[in-house]
Amino acid sequence: MKIWTVDAFASEPYTGNPAAVTIVQEFPEDNICLKIAAEMNLSETAFVKPLKDGTFHIKWFTPIVEIKLCGHGTLSAAHILFQEGLVPNDTVTFTSLSGPLYVTKSGEALILNFPLQETGQTLPAESFIEQLDLNESVVAVVQARDDVILELESPQELRQLVLDPKDILKLDCRDLIVTAKGDGPYDFISRVFAPSEGIDEDPVTGSAHCKLAHYWQKKLKKDSFFAYQASKRGGEIHITIQDDRVLLAGKALTIMEGNWLV
Repeated sequence: MKIWTVDAFASEPYTGNPAAVTIVQEFPEDNICLKIAAEMNLSETAFVKPLKDGTFHIKWFTPIVEIKLCGHGTLSAAHILFQEGLVPNDTVTFTSLSGPLYVTKSGEALILNFPLQETGQTLPAESFIEQLDLNESVVAVVQARDDVILELESPQELRQLVLDPKDILKLDCRDLIVTAKGDGPYDFISRVFAPSEGIDEDPVTGSAHCKLAHYWQKKLKKDSFFAYQASKRGGEIHITIQDDRVLLAGKALTIMEGNWLV
């Protein structure tokens, strides 16, 4: 089978979040998907199965688990489908573990149409400060489905933050999403830590912004944002909330293509 690597949420090579994409007639067994994802050793590998014109079934695997929703993997998959001329119009429809997902081509950008994921109750910040050994100023901690969003006082603190993955694994959550009000042109910035999924820090996380969009909508009283994920690679996301959906816009670049030989 053919396989590609794509830098998603990136305007130039070696930025954004790299994902592997492969198009299959039938999905391999899950244990084989995991082996392929581990061999690629990227935060996600997307497996795409054609269903009918413009509609595809998509599955995502980290090197150690299958996940329910992946933004940059979906962006990368749509980028390859458009690149290879496998879509009859400007919109791709995916079926997934998180329901229907849509990606629309708009000039050089691709726009993900994902479910908006509402944040939940406020959590006691003291326990997180203690477990993570934080010296930074914590504004709030909230439940975000199976993740936790932790807001810091300043973007400088977020950019300089150093966390031990072993401490994050002790938390009662899947991923830790750390955020702060933005600097420069950005409404907010974030970083995402997911050691439970085999990813100490994810470079740019579309699915996290389904939750961050709701969090900052409540705080900033607005429905559109320009966000930045402040990992070493970094990536920009334009966000628009429409009712119970969120639109995440970004660019993607093909970095490599080849053939899987086993």
